Amino acid sequence: MSVKVIRALLVGAAAIVARVPAERIVAGVVREGTALPALGITEVGLVPVGALDGQAEYSIVTSRVQVTVMGQAYPDVKALIDLVRRACNFQHGQIAGVSVVSIVRDTVGPDLDDDAGNSFQSIDFKVTYHEQN
Repeated sequence: MSVKVIRALLVGAAAIVARVPAERIVAGVVREGTALPALGITEVGLVPVGALDGQAEYSIVTSRVQVTVMGQAYPDVKALIDLVRRACNFQHGQIAGVSVVSIVRDTVGPDLDDDAGNSFQSIDFKVTYHEQN
């Protein structure tokens, strides 16, 4: 559910889709051969906080979601990381049909590149939401 939430925020951000078409903002790993820039969204971990009451309708879950920004030029990747942060950080409420308690930035990964000169960086978010029991 948390990947769906983050993707909805990213494709709903005009500043992001002006640089990265929605079809290149993918749930999962960006496949080799995809035109850049592109964004891949993956769940890296999930911690169920659990229901406080066995009769409760919902439990609270915190999921760590990683957005990997891939681009040709280092400055473009850095600019996209900032746009991703602003689109997702501190969001809450009903997002993509999910009752989101909070989204907060967690970690930002290292600057990476490949043999072709493309640049990569990731940013993680902790997404806390209600999960039906």
